[in-house]
Amino acid sequence: MRKVATRGRTPARMFRGVLFFAVAFFAASAHAQILTVFDDALQNGFDGPGYSYGAGIDFTNGTPTHTGSKSIAFTPNAFTNGVSFHSPGIISTGTYPVLRFWVHGGTVGGQGLSIKLSSGGIYNPASVPVTPVANVWTEVVVNLSQAPFNAVNFDRIDVVGSINAAQPVLYIDDVTLGQPGAGPPVSIMQYGQGVPVAGMTSETFTWQDSLNHPRVAALAHHILPADPAGPGGSRGGALRQYAYQLSDSTTRTATVTTFLPASASYGGFGYIVSHERVGPCPAGDDSPLGFVFGGTWQRVFEGRHHAIFRFLQNYPKNCPNSGPAGTRYMPVTIDWVFSTGHDNPLWAVTYDVDLIAPAAPADTYFDDSRAPYGELNIDGDGNTNLNGVAWGDRYKFTTTNNLGTDVTWNSPFNWTAANTVPYVKEWLDGPLTAGKLDAVIGIVQTQTITQQDAGGSRDLSIGRDITPYWHKTTVDNVHSAGIHVLPDGDNWPYQAMGNNFFSNAGSNNARMTWKTQFGFLGQTAYTINGGAVESSAATAPGFPKKSYSTYIVLGQHSIVPEPVDAQVTQVEVVQSLTLSINSAIGTVVATGPAGITRADTVTYAPAGYNHVYGALAFSASTNNLDANIAVGAGTLKKPLIIVSNYTSGADPQLVKFASATLVADVDYFASVRSSANELWITLNRDLTGPTNRLEIIGGAAGGPGTPTTVVAAAASATSVTVSWTASAGANRYHVYRTAN
Repeated sequence: MRKVATRGRTPARMFRGVLFFAVAFFAASAHAQILTVFDDALQNGFDGPGYSYGAGIDFTNGTPTHTGSKSIAFTPNAFTNGVSFHSPGIISTGTYPVLRFWVHGGTVGGQGLSIKLSSGGIYNPASVPVTPVANVWTEVVVNLSQAPFNAVNFDRIDVVGSINAAQPVLYIDDVTLGQPGAGPPVSIMQYGQGVPVAGMTSETFTWQDSLNHPRVAALAHHILPADPAGPGGSRGGALRQYAYQLSDSTTRTATVTTFLPASASYGGFGYIVSHERVGPCPAGDDSPLGFVFGGTWQRVFEGRHHAIFRFLQNYPKNCPNSGPAGTRYMPVTIDWVFSTGHDNPLWAVTYDVDLIAPAAPADTYFDDSRAPYGELNIDGDGNTNLNGVAWGDRYKFTTTNNLGTDVTWNSPFNWTAANTVPYVKEWLDGPLTAGKLDAVIGIVQTQTITQQDAGGSRDLSIGRDITPYWHKTTVDNVHSAGIHVLPDGDNWPYQAMGNNFFSNAGSNNARMTWKTQFGFLGQTAYTINGGAVESSAATAPGFPKKSYSTYIVLGQHSIVPEPVDAQVTQVEVVQSLTLSINSAIGTVVATGPAGITRADTVTYAPAGYNHVYGALAFSASTNNLDANIAVGAGTLKKPLIIVSNYTSGADPQLVKFASATLVADVDYFASVRSSANELWITLNRDLTGPTNRLEIIGGAAGGPGTPTTVVAAAASATSVTVSWTASAGANRYHVYRTAN
């Protein structure tokens, strides 16, 4: 039997001798180690306005906020006012030894604050100083079990001014009590269905990123049939808005652009574009923009912390390389993947070249892929010229013009350092001003260039070969660059802004694209970009199907490490991993689908790395797993783990890392994908070195059962004793009391 006595500050209303109350039963993932004090509002019975004193205190402040929609505004005024949080009962420091909150110094910062504790109206003489920083949120962590508080129990926390003078306004948010190393629970993913965004019906996804800040992506629906208004109407299959929190705690929203003519503007980002080597032909456009064509969409997976949203489209191919001109339609599938704890969505594509209709044999087409393709106002404004562009194929290219200067035809560059993971990016330099500038957009492949070649323009038959630019810091009059310092747009391995830039359209249009070799779609064998030796003629098949996956990066260029570079580093670190199993509990998944919606399989490299979704892949044994993740080089940050053969349909009963029990929604973020018998977990840990043990004990189907013999009896006028028989699978209980 479990027993618990609940005690109120004032007598509760009695009914037939028993208090009204609710008992909630949780599996091992319950958040018993975290007690939320303030999160958009006061929580768990804490009283603030009734105990705070003096003027200049607002518990419903709208901006800035660390997370959510509300924070606490506080204007310290000598020693005459203070923000207080009063608990309905005594809090044991043994149960909740750590106080955490976030503080923002406003536009000035430097305020002098002190944290004080009291019990029953008697203040503890100890205090802890706090100094907020201007224009940024910083976390305050106080271990109450150590000096100066030394494990004193309390029922009230005060934040007061420690300077005998009026001070500027500051802000407090996300106040919790908990355990060392355990922050507040992370919000589950939020889904908006059929939401109007920028003139189109869209799906929205709100998740918490690596800093536990919200990010929001709006994906427009495909429309089938195509909008009767023609190309200016249908806008399906693209990212139309993307919002994230900046370092100054404001929110930036990257929006659709208006650079293109009305018939093709407002496209967003992430749609299909494929160029045909033969160029324009009588049958139609040789590189139509995918967002103007209809299609269908599917909510493949909407979990607590992970989501897959799918677009399917029949993309028109108008200009075959062989045979008569005419339009055929190639099936294309796009997956957008969002994960709590990660900044960057994953974008994956499969081209079903063999299913083109009307049917066409191999070698009919000699095409590339430039998807994901599109434009966004990356700093939320879109009127400022870009300051740089960089990419990596076999070598790393970057413009090297001075900080804050526009990238131009005559910007200096360097294309000499060897590269392994394909990427492309463009940026605006800071400083961050009113939410503008200091922005970057980029694309990073989930595999190395040897595993999946990327970066186009190596087709000697049409006079395009980028390899003479490698090892250069000047064009040396190679190809058609002429008097300009930069290579011309047709000789950029990723189109990006190149074509627009070199057509004298300016450099404020942050067009972002991928690019593969011609023949990547359609040819039995096409020449890859570089091969094992730069001069080799190594080939790869472009038929029957082609797939690849990339990360879509939007963030601040000034962040260290820079967001695109950081994502490249993570893909490099993955190559050093060795996954293994302990005690034969589970297996490392060595092979898997070659791409989304594909039945054919490939061997994962390294073993256990699912490059399609950028995840570590294990298979459970009777819903359990005991694995090790050895990191050979660098730091693996918050890995995504997909456990297959997970059939319980319930959250894990227990997750342990390095033999320590983890807290759900704090130390790991789990989603059960029942339709695929998978468990998805973002591990909220950074991994280094050879030993990183992960243990998962699967949840019982349906979670723990309802406890039996629940009995509540009044022990006095102000307390009640509750007892029950524990149910299998539950290891802790929460008891909730109300006055009514």
